[in-house]
Amino acid sequence: MTPSIPQRPLAAMFRSLLSALLCGVVYTLLASPAANLQDSTTLAPIAAPAPALMIALLWRKPARDWFPYLLAVFVAMLVVGDRDSLPVQVDAGFALLNVVQIVACIWLGRRFVSRDGQFDGLYKLGRFVALLPLLVVALVAALGASLAADVMPAAGWWAEWRTLLVGNGLAILVLTPTWLVWSQLHWRSLRGDRPSLLGAAAVVGVLLACAACDWSGEVQRVLLSLVLAGAALYGGMRSATLVTSLAAVMAVLLTLYDMGPYRQEGLDSTWSLQVDLAGLAMLTFFIAVAMRERQALAARMEQMRRFESLGLMAGGIAHDFNNVLGAAGGYAELAQEQLDPAAPAQRPLSEVVSAVRRGRELTEQILLAGRRGDRQRSLLDLREPVAEAVRLARPLCRAGVVIEFQPPARPLAVQGHAGQLSRVALNLIRNASQAARSRVVVSLHAGEAPAEAPLAGDLPQQQAVWLEVVDDGSGIAPQHLSRLFEPFFTTRDGPGGKGTGLGLAIVAGIAIEHEGGVAVASDVGGTRFRLLLPAAAATDLPSPAATPEPTSDADQLHDEQVASGQGQCIFVVDDDAGQRTLCAQWLDALGYAPIVFDDPLLALEEFALEPLAVDLVITDLDMPQMQGDALIAALRELRADLPVVLCSGQAHVVDLARTLGVAGLTKPLERAALRRAIMTALPDTEQGTP
Repeated sequence: MTPSIPQRPLAAMFRSLLSALLCGVVYTLLASPAANLQDSTTLAPIAAPAPALMIALLWRKPARDWFPYLLAVFVAMLVVGDRDSLPVQVDAGFALLNVVQIVACIWLGRRFVSRDGQFDGLYKLGRFVALLPLLVVALVAALGASLAADVMPAAGWWAEWRTLLVGNGLAILVLTPTWLVWSQLHWRSLRGDRPSLLGAAAVVGVLLACAACDWSGEVQRVLLSLVLAGAALYGGMRSATLVTSLAAVMAVLLTLYDMGPYRQEGLDSTWSLQVDLAGLAMLTFFIAVAMRERQALAARMEQMRRFESLGLMAGGIAHDFNNVLGAAGGYAELAQEQLDPAAPAQRPLSEVVSAVRRGRELTEQILLAGRRGDRQRSLLDLREPVAEAVRLARPLCRAGVVIEFQPPARPLAVQGHAGQLSRVALNLIRNASQAARSRVVVSLHAGEAPAEAPLAGDLPQQQAVWLEVVDDGSGIAPQHLSRLFEPFFTTRDGPGGKGTGLGLAIVAGIAIEHEGGVAVASDVGGTRFRLLLPAAAATDLPSPAATPEPTSDADQLHDEQVASGQGQCIFVVDDDAGQRTLCAQWLDALGYAPIVFDDPLLALEEFALEPLAVDLVITDLDMPQMQGDALIAALRELRADLPVVLCSGQAHVVDLARTLGVAGLTKPLERAALRRAIMTALPDTEQGTP
């Protein structure tokens, strides 16, 4: 069923027509000097502001609203044409060229520069200059010169083309960015904008001084360059556009009144004025945009430094902290096994085990926020981790909030870590559900990366896949946006309690690790988070794995407690006494014969005496005497086929273990995980006698 097109209210149509009529009147007034194009004492041969302002006015309007404004432009140019001596068909041709120029500039600008009219990058500004004031205006000027040369052969095609090119191009270069930048700002904000006010005052002073003292054009160029560069450096694009436009308008007015260094001596005398204004405008705009990019890069580097500092801290404490957690949780589980299930101590011990689990999760969150998470990557369909996150988030929503999610029909392939991407999606969805009034919309998209500067990470260079989470809450305060992804920064202080400040830091850390970024848009109507990731080829996506048959909790508990060893000799090497003792007790209960060492050098000496007598080595990674990977290399020199299990609180231990060709376990150790790792390393181990 084709959706019906919503009808525009009559009042809105009337306002649009009235606005177009008013624009047509203004366009007529601004374009009137074009009736005397060959008269050097008019505005037309210096700059043509009317098309530039119309381009800026229609840039952000939808295409369906353009027609009345373009019709007003056509009629306005016909009215202007009545004042010259050209035939009606020539006037109509020039009017049509005005419309074509406006449409071409808007279409190319929205398509290849910036849909929202923001020049926030040197690449965008360069494309704007190349496409609009140069390419489009040059082509339209060539058509206009050919049209004029047919009825005014004495003027010459080249002179007409140069006049049309520079007059229209200069106005588009200077006025269009100014209108686009300032149309989104409240003019009252100019009161507190010191760079703009000081720059404007300095421009007025320089131009009036040059006119009064009869200074040369070189002196005026130097002084204006210093003033405009200062405005761009300290005020950004906002000050640069305002001060440059003011300088251009005043310079043109002084020239028209035969004042200043650019006095009227025919059409050729305006050439130096136009070149100087165009050069100053480009210099100022490029300085402003370059400073904006530099400030954005500095902010991103500061953000990266904070993440790196957090990662260094997390990596430094994770090892020792996980040892403490492992000992506490392991002994609590041992105590639970040795006590009667109805004993009063069972409940406090359960609380200890739960607290250890929360501590382990907090350590994992800090590692992820500090970009020290597991870096294992595989080709996966982004729909799967996002669907899992939506499934987990829905029961956690407060009453009255609905999560909407409709996955796309085709797979969205990315190179990533499924668990981390699921955590990112869950964090974003939970944040949105807590901020939403009634609705959270989760969606997945693929294609060219949207041209939106991310607050964390970078935009994918080519094709991208992105997750959008939109809520209908009250939005994020502007002063909080710059700190949104800082670790431990939180503004949540409601009924649900104060947040940890790690949720969005984890999102940023994982996004950066996946070579992507996070963009945020917020207003009083809600907030949109967009996680962007580089797209991968979907042709090699693995087929969905078969779901294993579920096992009951009783069967799983029986498997974990039943003896699986037959007296195999296992070396346990760990500098932490609690971990060594706990691991030895677990191994003994599982039917193995553990021998513990607190020094890897002693373990290596003992192993060298009889390498074949040892069936397995369980070693820590971070030890003061020798690192675990170095110990493994030394042991493998004595016996190449020695099974080893490498343990560490660092998340990358699994990747390191895979590189070394051994099994890997993350701390704090769990009895069931240790048992599975041993049985994987010793495939000939029987399941034990019942």
